[in-house]
Amino acid sequence: MNIISITTNLSRYGGAQKVLMDLHNGLKSDYDCEIVGFQDFGKLHPKYAIEADEYKKFSIKVLRNKLIIVHARNVIPLIVLLNKVLFLNSKIIYVSHNVYNTYNLLTFLPEVIVSISKKVTVNLIDYFNVEKKNIHLIYNGIVDHYKSENLERIYKEDDTIRILYPARVNSVKRQLRVVEALKGKLDHNIQIHFAGTGDDFKDLQELCVNSINFIALGFVEDLEYRIVNYDYIMLFSEQEGLPLSLLEGIMCKKPIIANDVGGNLEIGIPGYNGIELIENWDSLAEQLNNLNSIEKNQYDLMSERSRELFLKKFRMEIMVEQYSQLIQTL
Repeated sequence: MNIISITTNLSRYGGAQKVLMDLHNGLKSDYDCEIVGFQDFGKLHPKYAIEADEYKKFSIKVLRNKLIIVHARNVIPLIVLLNKVLFLNSKIIYVSHNVYNTYNLLTFLPEVIVSISKKVTVNLIDYFNVEKKNIHLIYNGIVDHYKSENLERIYKEDDTIRILYPARVNSVKRQLRVVEALKGKLDHNIQIHFAGTGDDFKDLQELCVNSINFIALGFVEDLEYRIVNYDYIMLFSEQEGLPLSLLEGIMCKKPIIANDVGGNLEIGIPGYNGIELIENWDSLAEQLNNLNSIEKNQYDLMSERSRELFLKKFRMEIMVEQYSQLIQTL
């Protein structure tokens, strides 16, 4: 079976694109797999390490008689319509990577849909009116880079609680609002390090100047290897699907601090390996200051549970196997 994977912007390094690549690389040992994009090959992001012979630029010709896995909502209506109108004789799997609240009447979906989290499933049913029988829940999985022999940070060794907030810096990820809500209110020993760049990065840098609680790191290379230097991984986004940054966190045995959007609380389960942040800007500082009351034995238990949860549900091998099983039914 010839499988092509499609998304819109492979020149940007992002979560959905990384999932596309991991799935492509996992499937190509058993299937004839190619990647289709809208950029010239020379403009693809080098971190994807895409080989020239496995990439094709989008055209109607490459869509014919294929199994097409689409990882972008703004492309799926076009693919569905072309397949139907031009009799391309292709089967389509749409992977829904986020919770959406716009353009439902203009979003044409195929019969086979993969949801990456329970919240995404609810969104597909309630907002897009997709029948539940057409939705297949398959969690994103990532390559396990964690090495148990790595030097682990000792919790509160220097009385500092270090929190990593890894995300593209923009209004959806809400870094600016987080700093504005917390400035002057956090205990002196709580540090939040923001890893990432984006539209709001310069403003974030200015807000973090001379702060003992906030540091704007910018883009961090090989983030999965830097996570071991932190105590918690945090997100307080407006919207999510299933954040890979949180998956990297539990891969590295880190408890999660997150709000209830997308699949956040499926990765950082409150009371198990995670701490839920309630959507309340006025009490956000108090919620984070409460981290000081968590003792080392409680922290160590959450840490172990994070790693166990990753191994059980979010490894790349599990994701690839579940997609392979779905493909075999088509």
